[in-house]
Amino acid sequence: MNGIRINDKISYIEASDNPLSADIGIIEDNGSTWLYDVGNGEKSISGLDGSYHVVLSHFHPDHTGNISRVRTGSIYVSRETYAHVQCGTVVNDDLYIGNLHIFPLPSSHTKGSLGLEVDGEYAFIGDALYSKVKDGYYIYNAQLLKNEIQVLSALRAPNLLVSHFKGLIREKVAVIDELRTIYGMREKNTSEIMVRIDSD
Repeated sequence: MNGIRINDKISYIEASDNPLSADIGIIEDNGSTWLYDVGNGEKSISGLDGSYHVVLSHFHPDHTGNISRVRTGSIYVSRETYAHVQCGTVVNDDLYIGNLHIFPLPSSHTKGSLGLEVDGEYAFIGDALYSKVKDGYYIYNAQLLKNEIQVLSALRAPNLLVSHFKGLIREKVAVIDELRTIYGMREKNTSEIMVRIDSD
């Protein structure tokens, strides 16, 4: 299996653009292999020939498109993702399995995101840091952003693994500082925080 190694337990298959496919996390834990997301398109899973437990970050096709092409054991999803993929165990609260921590993650990107913390050292968070985009603005839901900051702050892991981010790894402290800055831009009497997209 070809992947980019992060440590002796975690590696990943890099995201691609054609077809659009998210990064696929590969985690070895207690004799089992887990995938965080399954990507989209046969090329992204060409080296995955085993049977895997799977956590799907959310329901967008670049993260879930290969679910029927991968041999799976247990699959863990949010209620919203279940509605799209029609398979898996729905996770509503923190779930601990071995050295893994599956957790609901509020996000302005989409409803029903799940994160996966490994050994209290790294946490896969999919697209949860991203917002919606409209008319030249990033648009965040203020309450969801506040909740997201609380969830990320409570994680033991100092490193976040962010899909579609080159190199995947971001320091949690820097991410939380960035999110708090955005949250500080909220205005009274509106649930949305609008951040102009730089035109450079």
